[in-house]
Amino acid sequence: MNEVRIKKLRWKFVLVSFCSLFITMLLIAGLLSGTNYYLARKNIRNTLQYIVNNGGYLPGAETNAERDREKHSDYDVIRFLNEIFNVETYENTSNPEFYYTTRYFAIIYDGDYRISKVITNHIAAVTPAEAEIYGMKALEEPVSFGRYGDYYYTVADLSTGGVIVVYLDSSDMILGSSRILYLAMSLILVGIIIAAIITGIFSKWAIASEVRNMELQKRFITNASHELKTPLAVIRANTEMMEMLGGESEWTSSTMRQVDRLNGLIKNLVMIARADENENSVVTSECDVTKSVRETVQTFVAIAETDEKKLVEKIKEDVKLTASDGSLRQLTSLLVDNAIKYCDDKGTITVSLSQKGKAVQLVVANDFKDGANIDYKRFFERFYREDKSHNTDRGGYGIGLSIAESIVKQYKGSIGAYWKDGVISFVCILKPMNK
Repeated sequence: MNEVRIKKLRWKFVLVSFCSLFITMLLIAGLLSGTNYYLARKNIRNTLQYIVNNGGYLPGAETNAERDREKHSDYDVIRFLNEIFNVETYENTSNPEFYYTTRYFAIIYDGDYRISKVITNHIAAVTPAEAEIYGMKALEEPVSFGRYGDYYYTVADLSTGGVIVVYLDSSDMILGSSRILYLAMSLILVGIIIAAIITGIFSKWAIASEVRNMELQKRFITNASHELKTPLAVIRANTEMMEMLGGESEWTSSTMRQVDRLNGLIKNLVMIARADENENSVVTSECDVTKSVRETVQTFVAIAETDEKKLVEKIKEDVKLTASDGSLRQLTSLLVDNAIKYCDDKGTITVSLSQKGKAVQLVVANDFKDGANIDYKRFFERFYREDKSHNTDRGGYGIGLSIAESIVKQYKGSIGAYWKDGVISFVCILKPMNK
């Protein structure tokens, strides 16, 4: 993992934390606002019902004895919430201010919906003529309870016959609900900003050690590779001298194979370090992908023929992509080299290239009859090989496909291995890179 990926991981962590906090705060604000709205509407319904039950009038406050009985009656959860949020019920209107603070007007109709009485003595903003208009609007509505402007209304049948329409001024409740909603949203905004700043600072501190370890790892690989080259060169030279003096033997041949193996491993380790460095500074341009892939494939024709394998091209013309020419060639080289190494004897390797909208699809397939029961997802793990003995006779170190995957990720694309009917295919989707 290079510095770019670590930083991307950091910002993913910040984004996840940010979204989690936002959703949590939004849920809490929604519950508070929703609960307040529900209880406020319940309060309005109860007040309207109380007025309806009294024929459009508000009787005076209850006696002290009635208050004492109410005070000592049994409690339940709903009753507790009603008192916490100051929700009146028409069974409990003991507040002496209730009579004076309730602003409403009522219109009473007879059985033929003729107005028999208009009650406006509890409100100054509505005249009797305006009350009659409000009453007709309520009767025209399909529901018996609703809202019109700052007023909530109810339509009910009277026990004495006829119909009553009561409008309750709910401007204070609406204003209070709006204030709670605005306050909740403001707190969410402030909380999100503070949380984003804190999370950003702490996430930078959290990944500092990972960035430092990554730099040390790359430095170690580079230094170790450089230091190992000298003793390996000496071993090779001494072994070659022994072969010149005493002839080639089983022991000198074994030594030369191990030297070649170590040289190959060092080369691949350096390739990993360079791949990570290149990911940090990729120069892109409009590339002729057809040309890059075709020229790379041609360099492997002789190798395939030497192994008695057939290399087939199915490359479409004029395939373009905003990309790095070097990374395209490296990706193609890694996949074709892998296909030649693991292709069945006298098998066929097929390289296909096509345009998929703005993206490009590169497919490298080879014959592989023994690939039915293999976990192909692990092919892209570094140093993983299906050969458990780690035999390198085929020249593989389990690194090439890992590097290929890292190149594909630079293009925000995808790479996968699929096996069907004795053929394994590595399918790459490459998307345009930002310049």
